[in-house]
Amino acid sequence: MTNVSGMLRAGSVALVAAGLAVGATRVSGSVQLASPGERAGLPESSSVLLDEAFLVCPGQQRLGATGLRDVEGDVTVAAASPDEGVVAGAPVGGSGTVQLLGGPSSSGLAQTSDRGAVTSARAAAPDVVIARGRGALAPGLVATQVWRRTGGDDRGLAVTPCQLPSSDVWLVGGGGGPSRTERVIVSNPGANAVSVSFEVLGRGGPVDDAGDRSISIPPRSREVLSLDAVAPDEASPVVHVTASGGVVSAVLDEQWILGATGRGIDDSTRATSPSTDLVVPGVETGSGVWLRLANPGGTEALAQVRLLTDKGPVQPDELRAVRVPAGSTLDVVVPSGSPAMGLGIRSDQPVVAAAWTERRSTTGDLMGDFAWTPATPPLRGVSGVLLPGLDGTTKRLLLTAGSAHATAQVRLGTGDDALVSSVDVPADSTVAVDAKGADGVWVVPTSGTLRGAVSVAGVDAGVPFFSVASLSDAPVRALSVPVRQVRN
Repeated sequence: MTNVSGMLRAGSVALVAAGLAVGATRVSGSVQLASPGERAGLPESSSVLLDEAFLVCPGQQRLGATGLRDVEGDVTVAAASPDEGVVAGAPVGGSGTVQLLGGPSSSGLAQTSDRGAVTSARAAAPDVVIARGRGALAPGLVATQVWRRTGGDDRGLAVTPCQLPSSDVWLVGGGGGPSRTERVIVSNPGANAVSVSFEVLGRGGPVDDAGDRSISIPPRSREVLSLDAVAPDEASPVVHVTASGGVVSAVLDEQWILGATGRGIDDSTRATSPSTDLVVPGVETGSGVWLRLANPGGTEALAQVRLLTDKGPVQPDELRAVRVPAGSTLDVVVPSGSPAMGLGIRSDQPVVAAAWTERRSTTGDLMGDFAWTPATPPLRGVSGVLLPGLDGTTKRLLLTAGSAHATAQVRLGTGDDALVSSVDVPADSTVAVDAKGADGVWVVPTSGTLRGAVSVAGVDAGVPFFSVASLSDAPVRALSVPVRQVRN
């Protein structure tokens, strides 16, 4: 990975992150030198398109954990740059590449030089996978990983967006029980080792043993931590991952087998940092919906939860005043107000949130699958989810608006076969768009405040499989500040 000093040597440009992780992106630039005795003026900063971008995918989630059973799934990682005209301000034409790289040696797994083309690869080893965009194909880079297994108690589907790395990650997911296992997979995409510490909040407050746990992750590698080892039998865990010396990507992979009944598998991805105003998009109702709240502060939080449905906001009486103790977590049942909805959460203290939903068969041993959907920040630019190898499934884009009416340009698929439309979303409401057989979904907000997710559902031998992938801004631009030498 390119570090900060490498960026300055290559381009001599200072980067101010604009929603992008330092070390995950690069732009070109130049050095301006003042002549001896000259009074140099202030340099002019500008927003520039990236010429290199990175996203991090976890690889085989259920392999490589010490003391835990390996469960190999069929894992496909896909990456793409959006079609021409999707990224505002991007010039027509230009060359570049989109690559998938695996493991500490950054072995090439797949590559394309065509804008809009989806490149994909199977991941077999328990290694981190990095999606890299270069040149004209860097702005708007999107990558997604799909884990799937059919048959047996280990069956399930996890559609996991590959992410920009960060030094601070909140993960909401997991639960108690001897056959409910959680793995925190932390990936280091950089060229230097990174130290990572963990904090776990639970129903009774912070879990003391977790606070003593710190690990070092080698360059371009990943480490897998068993959450059960640091927070055994915690019924409602929320994990805070903090990195020093670099940035990381983290997911919480959960599998649940209740007795002899497989309940499913999913990856919980990064939730919005603690806030007093949150939205959880992409809540597909089914057999049950729960909302998990975490209050990391020292004062009890009083939260109000609304259902943002296709018919507007609904305020259940039982969610009008939800009390979350200081330093603790709380699970609340959410009534089904609509087949698809978002959850709006307002609190007098900053909280973290995610929703859990499931689908179960109605006959036999009631096997099924579930999905974790975190609270996410509003979309400000290009976002997307790729859907490789998911033919024959039901795919839906779920868009939730803020307090004002919002619109978005939605592109289903890529190239000449893409279906492009404008979608209107009323205030405090959710609109579902049938993604049909598209291998990718792209969203560009054009007005108002929007959050979104893509759900995937199907049936295998009578048993549902199900996952939800949240939308987040793709890396597009950074703030470039030319460096000027004032005096020797």
